[in-house]
Amino acid sequence: MINPLANRAQFDAEADVRAMWEMPSIQAARATAAELFRLAYGTDSPPEALPEFDDAIDEYVTNYLFKAAASDAAHPRFVRDFMPSYDWNGAAVPAARMGGDNPDNCYRLAGIVHGGRYRVIARPSGTEPANTSFTLTGNYGTSVTIQTIENWQLTREPDGSFVITIDDQPANGRRNHLTTAPHVKFLFVRESFGDWAAEASYEFAIERLDRVDVPPLAIEQMAERAAFRLVEDVPLYYWFQRLFSGVARNSIRPPLDSARLGGLVTQAGVQGHFVLGEDDAVLIRLNPAGGRYVAVSLVDWWFRSMDAHKTQSSLTQHDMARDPDGWLSVVIARRDPGIANWLDSGGRATSLFLARWQALPAEPVAGGPQITSEIMAIDRLPRALMETQPIDPATRALRLAGRQAAWNRRVNI
Repeated sequence: MINPLANRAQFDAEADVRAMWEMPSIQAARATAAELFRLAYGTDSPPEALPEFDDAIDEYVTNYLFKAAASDAAHPRFVRDFMPSYDWNGAAVPAARMGGDNPDNCYRLAGIVHGGRYRVIARPSGTEPANTSFTLTGNYGTSVTIQTIENWQLTREPDGSFVITIDDQPANGRRNHLTTAPHVKFLFVRESFGDWAAEASYEFAIERLDRVDVPPLAIEQMAERAAFRLVEDVPLYYWFQRLFSGVARNSIRPPLDSARLGGLVTQAGVQGHFVLGEDDAVLIRLNPAGGRYVAVSLVDWWFRSMDAHKTQSSLTQHDMARDPDGWLSVVIARRDPGIANWLDSGGRATSLFLARWQALPAEPVAGGPQITSEIMAIDRLPRALMETQPIDPATRALRLAGRQAAWNRRVNI
């Protein structure tokens, strides 16, 4: 496999991020953001989460450095963001998880400006992701959607390739077209993998079609953008975290249209908040409802995915054993309950829970997205569940090794 993410634009962006981290302006912005988050959380944060605060702030800052590195709308390039740390191309890439990042996703951004004309050329590099969305966003926090189109809606060439055009005019019969607005900032791409071991990212290229007479952004200009935006968006991402931590403990909300909350506008989502003892478990049951991509995951108190490439803190419907009635049963627990569909909280008492349905059929299937949760002692899990999803430590270890190998496809060159 040739990794389409291992390209010069990505390597250059990563070098820019490392350089920005050394700049006094970024260190000062980091200190400001950290203090604002501390003040906002006050005494609400669980003690077990406090040692991870500084790492979480570093990831938050890095996320905005990557956005700044992607923000040059005159000379656009696709830049991957929202990743845990990894090493490739002879260098370390700092972690950038934040905002309830989805470990099933490959997130990429490219700078867009209103009045510019752009062309995106995409080619499959293997089995395509379960769902991919292309969104014009109106802010650095990527919560303001201008327009979205998804891969299953696109007109394709016989080889599966496609072209998306972007400008400030309506489509007027043009297929695969996105129309900008004055506040546009990025083209934000989410590739959602249902099967990590088989599905692969697209090969993307972006070009600006109208003439520009300005040089590429200097590193100082990128840093200035990052420093401003990462402080500006502290209230936004504190609010996003509160959507979850503000849910009553050991409960979940019913599925909501994510467009109402600043998420992917074609997604239905669930927020949950659990605080479990060593011997507690949460039994989650959800209806896949015909979604092309359906998944569950845990994030930590600071709203970062929980090292999902190393632990089974997330699952897609491809990974999960299905119940006889077609629903999916998942157990959240601090220790292994001995069932296949375990969401591992990494021993944490407090975890925030997400469920996602994407590319749902136009007509609801089996009543549409539904979910239930029940708290119980881990040794009181239903016998039927223990009989249909048994797993021993050796098999668990094999599954985790396969998970790590599948993840490594994203960071191998």
